[in-house]
Amino acid sequence: MAEVLIKKDWRGSLNGPLPATTLSSGFRFIGSFISSGSGTGSTSMWAEDHALGRSPSSRSTIISHSPSNLGFVPSSFNLSPNPHDNPNIVSSQVPSVHLFSEESQEKFIVQELLYILAGVDSCLISCHNVTPNKIGFSVDRRIQSTLSSFALEVAQLAGHYYTVNRYVEEIFQYEDGRVVHALVSTIQEILKEYFIMLTQLNVEFRKGNLNLRNLWFFINPTLAKMAILSSIVVEIEDKNLVGGAVLTHLHEKSMAMMNSSDQSLCLFMAQRSSVPYFETLEQWIYKGVIKDRFSEFFVMDSDNSNQEAEVNDDYWEKRYKVIPEKCPSFLSKNIIQVLKSGKYLNVMRNCGKDVKTFQGEKIVYSIHERDYMDKIDKAYSFASKKLLTLLLDEYDLMKRLESVKHYLLMDKGDFIVQFMDLTDVELSKPIDDLNPSRLESLMGLALRTSSAYNDPYKDSLKVQLFPYGIGDQLLTIIAIETPMERRDFPQVCNYKLPGAEGFSFSYDVKWPISLVLTPRVIVCYQLVFRHLFFCKHVERQLCNVWISSKGSEGPALTDQKDKAVVFALRQKMLNFVQNFQYYMAFEVIEPAWNAFITTMQKVSNVDEVLECHLGMVTSILDDSMLTIKVLLEKVTRILNLCLRFCKKISLMYSHNNVDANIHEKICAADVKFSKMLVSFLKEVSEISQSSNKSNKVGNIIHRMNFNAYYTPSLEDSSNTIQQQPSSLSVPNMRETLPSSSHHFD
Repeated sequence: MAEVLIKKDWRGSLNGPLPATTLSSGFRFIGSFISSGSGTGSTSMWAEDHALGRSPSSRSTIISHSPSNLGFVPSSFNLSPNPHDNPNIVSSQVPSVHLFSEESQEKFIVQELLYILAGVDSCLISCHNVTPNKIGFSVDRRIQSTLSSFALEVAQLAGHYYTVNRYVEEIFQYEDGRVVHALVSTIQEILKEYFIMLTQLNVEFRKGNLNLRNLWFFINPTLAKMAILSSIVVEIEDKNLVGGAVLTHLHEKSMAMMNSSDQSLCLFMAQRSSVPYFETLEQWIYKGVIKDRFSEFFVMDSDNSNQEAEVNDDYWEKRYKVIPEKCPSFLSKNIIQVLKSGKYLNVMRNCGKDVKTFQGEKIVYSIHERDYMDKIDKAYSFASKKLLTLLLDEYDLMKRLESVKHYLLMDKGDFIVQFMDLTDVELSKPIDDLNPSRLESLMGLALRTSSAYNDPYKDSLKVQLFPYGIGDQLLTIIAIETPMERRDFPQVCNYKLPGAEGFSFSYDVKWPISLVLTPRVIVCYQLVFRHLFFCKHVERQLCNVWISSKGSEGPALTDQKDKAVVFALRQKMLNFVQNFQYYMAFEVIEPAWNAFITTMQKVSNVDEVLECHLGMVTSILDDSMLTIKVLLEKVTRILNLCLRFCKKISLMYSHNNVDANIHEKICAADVKFSKMLVSFLKEVSEISQSSNKSNKVGNIIHRMNFNAYYTPSLEDSSNTIQQQPSSLSVPNMRETLPSSSHHFD
């Protein structure tokens, strides 16, 4: 009977004879748990129950392995009560076991252990639940203590096997995703090798070459491997890990293993489990396609439609999102490159271009991250360069940016003068009374009658009216996508605001240029334009005062002293406004633009373009003093004082009604203007000496005080207002920025 070596499993079917596989090669095979696939054979239960004198079918199988499909069919384990609750467990199936000799007991225990290791119920070794996913064992108390201790040590392997197989057969679900599918497939291969080892142990047992010590020696390497496997599946089950979280767990296990053999097991499992994840990654970075049925990938496409992208940066910012929790830890350093690689390819695809697939290398898991980081960087570089070429060559990005500079940065001076001449009457009205269509028509006329006529993108220029001042528009940038954006801005709308203060140009941007000229960037351009346009408006009003004085035929200001003080104050104000414009044009905008052009000649990808362009816009905003609250406040107060002066003098000339106290009021306004200007210059001087601010703002002092006229006042601390500069503050902006509606006094 010992030569037949057949068994009858719980379904009553017979399996054929066991293969004659050598024990030495078999343990080398299972010891590493990683094999080229050598060795095949049945994994059937192996022996007749001669010691008990009964048929094998009378045993209860825990798990039956089917060699035809390498699957494992679960059955119920006969769990006995916890031995700690009843320490006097005695098997009734072998009443005379205590009468066996020590050698017979050992042989009997070895056979029972082989049953337990295969998942078959034993008559001397009972099992009990330790935790929901772990079991423990207890040996009949009549067995000698030495043999019992050895048996419990060996039975640990059966406990680990139970935990692993339970996860494969009961816990694993189809919805867990492709990574878990690959992990379970790998575990099944390892369990197949485990049963091959048990088959070889059974052969040696039948030859009489297997005792407890030999059994312990042979299974010890496998015990360590199965313990690792058990700990892995327990943590995956307890934390409900899927997708990238599973790969992170396997990667951390691999990194933590000090033994090279144990590390090889974890690496093998990580490599096999990561195959479907890396397939999704390759599809994304090489083709710009997400094939993620189970939502395991860390890049999520929130819009799977093929509709044309809208003219804003929502596509760029919102369509593709990164979910960090789904990213394996070994890819965390490359999240941005991975996201943008596929995103760039999709930008080109949305432009109707035939995207050339990048023939990249296959990405394989490695404990050394640099092995696949290089491949990701190559894919990112390819996609970025292709998109850069598309933007620069086919969509003429640089000409578009030059067109924006012509209008929003007032590069076309003759067009601005022409436009302001045509809209002088219109822009003197309140915002609520303005007709945007009429302004559009006048703008079109100015475009056709100026040098801007040759601009191929002039039709992208639009008119926009803001019912709030420049300070409140700065708040729109700060409050974007915050509760304040919805709460505060409807309350600050002032439809009685003069048209010249609420007017701005806008620029219609099409996809994919909107990736560079995003709405937020356009708002920054508009801030600079409104600042310059308001200065230009004040300059024109001051010039109109001079024209009114020359053309007046009435009795207004017949006193030469009155004329002198009005002329002197007007000239001071005009000097301030003109020099401020010159500073912004020639010391802020032009140097920043030239630096931008120089840098653009060296860029190699789209990210560098975005960074370079945003750097230019930020530099202009900072050096124009738009982002420094105290300076913007002081400049606005000075300009509003100039407007009130112009309004008072113009009314006096138009009505030939001279105020009796005009001389005193003009002199008081002169003193007030000088104090405000000195305070402004003093603040500029302090900011220019600050280490965290640009020194360029200090250049305006040399323009305003070119002849040292204000030097004594600057040195006199009594005429300065000591106030520390601060960055733009949201709560106090509306309180500190004055309105031009104040009366001249």
